[in-house]
Amino acid sequence: MKKFKALAAILTTVSLSACTVPGWMSIGDEQPGNVLMPGETAALQFFTTIPNFDTEVGLQANVQYEFKTNLLSNWVDSNIDKNEKRQSLDQYGFANSVMPLPAISLLKRSREHNWFELMLLQANCKHSTLVWISDLTFDEASGNYNFVATCDGKLTLFVNDSYGFHSNNSSFASISLSRVN
Repeated sequence: MKKFKALAAILTTVSLSACTVPGWMSIGDEQPGNVLMPGETAALQFFTTIPNFDTEVGLQANVQYEFKTNLLSNWVDSNIDKNEKRQSLDQYGFANSVMPLPAISLLKRSREHNWFELMLLQANCKHSTLVWISDLTFDEASGNYNFVATCDGKLTLFVNDSYGFHSNNSSFASISLSRVN
């Protein structure tokens, strides 16, 4: 019974902190990163095993950017490689229904978004810049996602997974980030 109570306390603590995610990242990084100039592009190599991938690319407030993903391997979270539609995983992740234990969804970084969904964050102003790939505008003609940065600061990427469980991922993508204006 004591083990059950301890487990329940841990799950409650983690699930309550999940809505401030990524709460374990430092708030603010005084270094602006490599700020992209108009028309400039940064090529990023993103591995889903990295819980908070610092791109070293600085974004500027009120500036439009384009973001394009090129999946270079099959995306896999532990042993899950298909979404709820039985399609291969991609940057949109998968629904809670695919998880073998439904209660485990309390542990993911954002309960409002899919497991394994790609996320963009600027740590300097994290509460106003937590953006999920499904929230971005997608241009089908170019294959780019478009967004406007809400503050100045470096871009961080990660997938919506449980804290401490990124090491069981085996996914890789090349990401192109361009400044439009």
